[in-house]
Amino acid sequence: MSKFSNYLKDLIERSGETIAFISRTLNIERTSIHKALADERILPYSAVQALAHHFDLPLDERQEFFRLYDIQLQGEEAYQNRQAICDFLNTLSAIDFKMPAPPEVTSIPEKDQMVRGEYAIHSLIRSILIYESAHISNAEFYLFLPPRLNLTMELMELWLNNRDFSVTELLYLQTTHKSKNGSNNRKDLQKLGSVIPLCLASRGKYKPYAFTFGSQATMIYPLSHYIITPEYLILIAEDLSTAQVFKNEPLVFYYRNYFLSLVQNCELWVQCSSNIMDVLQEYLTGTSPDRLQILMAHPCPGRYITPRLIKKYMKAPNLPYDTMFHLVEKHFSVLRNIQKNYVTIFSEKGLEAFIQNGILQDLPPQYVPPLEPSDVKMMLTELYKETENGTITSLIVRPTVLQIPEYLSIYATSQAGLHLYTTNSFVFGAYSSDIHISDISLCKIFSDFFMGLSGSPMVYSKEETLSLLKQYISLIP
Repeated sequence: MSKFSNYLKDLIERSGETIAFISRTLNIERTSIHKALADERILPYSAVQALAHHFDLPLDERQEFFRLYDIQLQGEEAYQNRQAICDFLNTLSAIDFKMPAPPEVTSIPEKDQMVRGEYAIHSLIRSILIYESAHISNAEFYLFLPPRLNLTMELMELWLNNRDFSVTELLYLQTTHKSKNGSNNRKDLQKLGSVIPLCLASRGKYKPYAFTFGSQATMIYPLSHYIITPEYLILIAEDLSTAQVFKNEPLVFYYRNYFLSLVQNCELWVQCSSNIMDVLQEYLTGTSPDRLQILMAHPCPGRYITPRLIKKYMKAPNLPYDTMFHLVEKHFSVLRNIQKNYVTIFSEKGLEAFIQNGILQDLPPQYVPPLEPSDVKMMLTELYKETENGTITSLIVRPTVLQIPEYLSIYATSQAGLHLYTTNSFVFGAYSSDIHISDISLCKIFSDFFMGLSGSPMVYSKEETLSLLKQYISLIP
């Protein structure tokens, strides 16, 4: 017996009601309930919702009831992977890319010293990063950090305040040593949640390289992790109990060369570009000819963008118009030809904003001005028709469960990789960064996540989605 069926059986017994009574009250077939209790059938989500409401479950029991249902529906590993993606997206959604200027640092260590305690180590590292990024032109930092030391916010703080420096980091990834339950993939996904903001904030000046222990990034030394700055070497214990700071030019030079020799044998885990033509080309590369899975704030209307509409709206300041038109039309022609496997995942908030302002969030306003209401209405009407007849799949996320990072559009296929593009909601605007990830394991997790969203508690049902679309379309003059 599954945990869900046992839980449901317990709820029925506690209520003192018969299955026949519950069946009549909730309009659920009695045989469906009996078969669900025997693990012979999985109840539809609407039935599980009705049962949770009928038993008047408190919040903690309701959450457990739906958690066990999701595990039964998906399987334990798929459920854990889905939750990891959900946590990843919710974490990215909460990131603020506007930060106050860092404090001024007027002095840093002038001699070698030992530092003890996690807080003292973290404070010293931040001070050195702030000082050298302010006083050394095009400073370069090299990082191999202990797992517990996260410098994401410190580095973002500097890049978002226009400090000119670059970072190369060695990341030990788990996917090269997979566990049977997939937990290593989820650990790498957590790491990706720190890497993505750095790629975006740096606009290509953060380079994360993947390696295994076989590449000998660690030394047989108690302080096995390190940070190399233009003037300092900071050796750090894995448990963050101790660090040793050296202002020793020959030692810094030695470690820098050692680090760079390691990088030559490692793979760039995440690639980031801020060149607009490169981004356009990546749109083509990242779009599969037979499948689209895209998550962004508003619906993806790409299949309704015709050559006529491109000519009507597209501008090309300081860029060759014909070349740009060719790239854009080629991309949208691929989307127009995708059948059955066109999945657009969006939020009700993003849908409402699109109707109100006509802005295509993933296209820069200097290249594509806001659409006229008539064109917005045409696109959403076609979206409604194709969603209704099943030509495409439109999924509106439940905001209490899943958040969409408004500053990103995310494409995912297990074949073409994972692509993240900035939108107009990003502090530097749309097309300011394109992030490409080809890690096969992570791409598969994302692709499976998108493919499995339909019918899950994370999105509205098809009927609810059509009702919302119809409601919002009616608001367009």
